[in-house]
Amino acid sequence: MPRASNHKLRLTRRAIEELQPQPRRYRVLDSEIAGLSIMVMPSGRKTWSVRYTPDGGSPTEVVLGDYPGVLPEVARDHAAKVRSGARLEGRDLAKERKEARRQNAIRKERTVERILDTYLEDARRRMREGTVIRLESTIRTHVKPKFGQKSLALITLDQVRKHVEGIECDGLPGAARSTCSALKALMAFALERGLIDVNPLQGYAGPGIRSRERVATQDELRLVWAGLEDMAKNPQGRSTAQALQVALLTLQRRSEVAGLSKPEMDFGAKRWTIPGSRTKNKSPQVVPLAPLALKVIKAGFEHTGTEQAFAGRQRQIASTGHALTRGFIRLREDVGAGDLTVHDLRRTGATMMAEIGVSGDVISRILNHTPPGPQVTKIYNRFDYEPQKREAFERWEAHLMCIVRAKPKRKSSASVDAR
Repeated sequence: MPRASNHKLRLTRRAIEELQPQPRRYRVLDSEIAGLSIMVMPSGRKTWSVRYTPDGGSPTEVVLGDYPGVLPEVARDHAAKVRSGARLEGRDLAKERKEARRQNAIRKERTVERILDTYLEDARRRMREGTVIRLESTIRTHVKPKFGQKSLALITLDQVRKHVEGIECDGLPGAARSTCSALKALMAFALERGLIDVNPLQGYAGPGIRSRERVATQDELRLVWAGLEDMAKNPQGRSTAQALQVALLTLQRRSEVAGLSKPEMDFGAKRWTIPGSRTKNKSPQVVPLAPLALKVIKAGFEHTGTEQAFAGRQRQIASTGHALTRGFIRLREDVGAGDLTVHDLRRTGATMMAEIGVSGDVISRILNHTPPGPQVTKIYNRFDYEPQKREAFERWEAHLMCIVRAKPKRKSSASVDAR
């Protein structure tokens, strides 16, 4: 039985089958292809390998695989290619394999969570504070739980598409778009920094913006308001409930309400001024406060005991628009308000304002839609419309309270499903 490493044999299938395991492993060289051999282990395992010396290098060995998975004719073909490549092209295939393994290990270490830390540092230097807060919220809620521990290089377009579509199917189209944007920006950042070789999201548009015309019914408003009052009784949900109440009373955007802080408030003038850095159109927004809105905001500050009216999970951190969305989804499911969204409340308020006689121009200013005309005119009109907006808010608040005073009629599950 061959034992020495210099023993040569024409390694046919029959010859290999006759090689029996010994207490110590041994190698048998192939008599046809220089450097090709098979190692017989005490366990009976038989492994092919080829030895060669690249130009200017040291003797190297490459493992080709185990018999019978790799048959003699295949092993000879692979061995010939290895030796030919090493001789004709000056290639060191063992070194190439080692480098490939090293690169693969690096890719595995480059998890989404690790790269996100670097990406967010860069984002904080380039983006406005409000934009960064929204980005961090999206990443914390919709990116890290799904992809945080995965290697960024191994994430595919199909995985991202399914995740984004799943968020959209959960009734969060805005969150779906934000998640898509965050992942696309992260991939582009990683590609630019050489952390990945290919951007799988290049050219992926993501979910489109679908126009909604959903307006809450009076019954739904009763259900929602009663649910918010119940939620506010629980300290854990109080900030979210108060913020949603203010969103309905003032018709301002959820992220603007979530970030309301003391420096933005003039309690004496009963006015809330949202800086341009926090508004969608970059223009400051003056919000005259009707009595109940002012009362809820004051209660919010009393509850948090901080500069923020509405706190997140940690008291010192402001709430976010996404937190309000999540809270409202739980609320609507509890009270049976169908597929209503926070933005639908804003649309509902604007629609009902028009129904009670508020002019379209004033409603547009309340919603902070960009008015036509020169910038100077826009700035002047921002203050010029304050009396009209105050009157409109007071009328809207009174109208809303008339609606919600009636006892809510809870819908059956069948009526909700039929909607």
